[in-house]
Parts: sequence; structure tokens; C-alpha cells
Amino acid sequence: MSIPAQPRFVVEKHGPGAYYVFDTATGVSRHPSFTRRAAQKIADRKNAEQPAKEGR
Repeated sequence: MSIPAQPRFVVEKHGPGAYYVFDTATGVSRHPSFTRRAAQKIADRKNAEQPAKEGR
């Protein structure tokens, strides 16, 4: 069995009501959001975009 790949963009909590999308490849936190759900939507969108950019 193979281990599933980890997503590049993940959500990090930086305080009460402060969530950021963390890029595991560069180590940079971006896209601040007030809710985890909003940050997760951004991370999901960024992860979906990633394979398309790598295939060029």
C-alpha cells in the first residue's frame, strides 16, 4: 500500500478567529480568514489548481 500524498496547502490557526492557508512547499502563510471553513475552501481551491500548473 502506498501512502497518500499530503496536500501542499493546509489551514493553520494563528489565534481566535485568525486562520491562514499555509504553503508547505515554501513555508509561507497567506490568505487570512476569520473562519476555518473559509480558509479550508481557499486551501482546497489552491490544491486543485496545483496539479494543473505542474503539468505545463
